[in-house]
Order: sequence, then C-alpha cells, then structure tokens
Amino acid sequence: MQFADREHASDETLELYAMGRLSGADLVNFEEHFLVCPSCQDRLAAADAFRQGVRSEGTRLQQQPVPIARPRRGVFVALGLAAALLIVAGIAWQPVRRPPGPPAVVFLQSTRGADDASASTTAAGQPIALTLDLTGLPALPSYDVEIVDAAGRAVVQSAAVRSENSLHANLSAGLPAGAYFVRVYTPSRELLREYALTVHR
Repeated sequence: MQFADREHASDETLELYAMGRLSGADLVNFEEHFLVCPSCQDRLAAADAFRQGVRSEGTRLQQQPVPIARPRRGVFVALGLAAALLIVAGIAWQPVRRPPGPPAVVFLQSTRGADDASASTTAAGQPIALTLDLTGLPALPSYDVEIVDAAGRAVVQSAAVRSENSLHANLSAGLPAGAYFVRVYTPSRELLREYALTVHR
C-alpha cells in the first residue's frame, strides 16, 4: 500500500491499524503516512474515542441491574376473574347427572298371539326390575332369558333361576326407547315363552 500526495488512508485501513491487524509493508507505509498526516491522525483519534465510548457504555449496562417489570394489581384481578369465568363455564357445560332413581317394576305375562296394546311399558334409561310369569311352563333348574329389539337383534342375554312361579331380571341401565321382546328359553335354547315390552321416551 503506497500513499500518494494528498491521499489519505481508507476507513478500512484505519480500522485494521486500530485493531493491530495491519502488518508487513502495509504497516510500514501506513505509519510513514500517518506521522505526517494530521487528517488521518484526527480520523483515527475520533474512531478510537467512538470505540472507547461504546465499550464504556456496554460495561455500564452490564453492571446496572435490570429492573424486573412487575404487573400491576389490575392485571392480577383480571386474570383471577378470567380463571373464575372459565371454571364456571366448564361447570355449566358438564351434563347434569341425576341419580337413576328406583327401578321400574314390570310384570310380564305371555303375549304370544295377543295385540301390541297388551305390551308392558316403561321409560327409556330407567332401571328395570322385570318379573316374568312362568305359569304353565315346565319347572327347570334354570332358564335362559333374552331381550331382542323389534328387528330381532339380541340386546340382553342372561341366565335366571325360577323363584316360585316367576323369573326375575334386573336391568340397571334400562333400555333405549323402542319395542322389545323378552324371550324365555330352556338351557338347550328351546323357546318356551315370549313377552312384549315397550320402552317410551
């Protein structure tokens, strides 16, 4: 790097010199020019002063504690109200679960060949305590009980033991609305009797 008359060092050269990264012939040429050039001396002094100011301010900011922003009291109140509203809304959307109450006692008698009007009825979803009349049926150690819907699909199947002249079956969950048939079979699946049951809404 050679400096002609009235030529000054570039900002990049001044920066490299200030950082001690100028070397060899470039360093020799720059220092020869720098010793006789007041303009380059002033520019280097201004750059040094700027860098020093930046360093001092950075040191001061690092030593100064950072203030912690504290939310105002109103923010806590608003957050508390929002949380309370969410809780109330969640409770409001919960389905109301009422206890099922006592089971409906339904006494079933044979309806084979009878009209639908003779079918026993109960409410949908209500527990049911069924009593099936076994008058005229053979006395067996046990019976199979099956409940089918109007399409003939089995919805409940269980075994039951005769008590005096009847069978008892408890349906704790009840049945959906619809028409049903309650069938009594021998253990070998011979149909003995069929009862009609209507479950209304």
